[in-house]
Amino acid sequence: MRSRFLIISALAVWSTWGLAVRSLDLPVLVIVFYNALFGLAFQGIALAFTARREPVGMTDGLPGLMLLGFFSLANIITYFFALKLTTVASAVLTHYTAPVFVALIAPFILKDRMGRSTLMALVLSAAGLGLVFTRGLGAMDGDGLLGALAGTLSGLMYAFVIIVSRRVTHRHHPVKVVFVQTLFGAAALSAFVLPGGGLAITPGQGLILAVVGLVHTTLAIVIYMYGIRDVTAQEAGVLGYLEPVLGIVLAFLFLGESPHPLALLGGAMIVFSGFMVVRQGAARPVEALDDYRG
Repeated sequence: MRSRFLIISALAVWSTWGLAVRSLDLPVLVIVFYNALFGLAFQGIALAFTARREPVGMTDGLPGLMLLGFFSLANIITYFFALKLTTVASAVLTHYTAPVFVALIAPFILKDRMGRSTLMALVLSAAGLGLVFTRGLGAMDGDGLLGALAGTLSGLMYAFVIIVSRRVTHRHHPVKVVFVQTLFGAAALSAFVLPGGGLAITPGQGLILAVVGLVHTTLAIVIYMYGIRDVTAQEAGVLGYLEPVLGIVLAFLFLGESPHPLALLGGAMIVFSGFMVVRQGAARPVEALDDYRG
């Protein structure tokens, strides 16, 4: 029960990303950059306390963790672009194509077998995406189309996050994994953001960025990583679908967004296709952290 509570708590936090991004009148790269900077500060403190209790081996496995950092950065940038360009519903529903992308890619990288239900899920997900793109949200118009494309690309990048995590994170402490990912993101973005300037923020924006750096980028990720150690991959996947549902509800309550029924139908098809993939997975602990029980 404790593990499920940790996972649900993290998902509830992440479901507010849409509200946070919309409240900041800043370019996406600037938001991600400051989010990484504030996150690094809090994660550095957490890492220092962790290192005092147990060895974390900061230099071990860095190439794999940096690759994970690359895909994590690409995931959050494309997801934030989607949240800026289209409705929260379109962004989160296209983002949640990730489980289907995992099922499609995993046989080539992880040698996982693709079953009949996976093929059915791919078809269903593609049909759902078609509704989201062309009818449900008027996404064929300019920014709406770009937002849906960005959301789908973020789903693909998140699929690679999941796949790489299964290969490289199981020997590392969760706080170390989060810190290295965030450090890579801050360093990579600095090359693009710092030369262009435009980094001035108001005290209100700074407060929001500090809160998301602490809550969304540090606490939520760490408690999620602790939570998934003691539940099955199947259960973690099913719980994950609370995030888009909560995100859409919050957007309706606080942003006044009311998705078209066809968009919701397409989104439901995407969510159900992901659920089909999750159900096919073996009921075993999530592999990303199986070997680390710090």
